[in-house]
Amino acid sequence: MDYEIAFDQEESNYRIFTGYEFAAIGEWVSEYVRELEMIQRVLMAARLAETEKETTEFSHGPFRVVISEEGVNVARQVDLNAAEEEIKAMFDSQDSFYQTSTDGIQAECGLEDLVEMIENWHDVLQ
Repeated sequence: MDYEIAFDQEESNYRIFTGYEFAAIGEWVSEYVRELEMIQRVLMAARLAETEKETTEFSHGPFRVVISEEGVNVARQVDLNAAEEEIKAMFDSQDSFYQTSTDGIQAECGLEDLVEMIENWHDVLQ
C-alpha cells in the first residue's frame, strides 16, 4: 500500500495521505489513531488477528473498522440524507432516479501493511 505521512498546514498536524483506494484507512488513522493507547490497541488487535485468528472491531465517529486474519476493513459512513431533497430537485420530477446512500467508502489492506503504517505513524507522532 502506498502512503505518505506529511504535515498538513491547513490542519496544523500530521496526516496520512493515500491513494483513493486506501483513503478511508488513511483518514481513520489520521483522525482517530493518534494517542499512544489507541496505537497500541490497533497493533495488539493486528497481532491477535494474525496469531490467534481473533477479530476486533472499532467504531470511531463515522468509521467502522474490522481487523481480522484476512486484514483490515475500514468503512466510512457518509450521511447524505440532509441533501436528499436538493439532489432530487436537480433531476426535477425524477424522484426515483437518484437514491441517497449512507454506505460511504470502504478500504481494505493486509495486516502487514497496517502494522507497517501504524509503526511509521507512531514514529512520526513521537
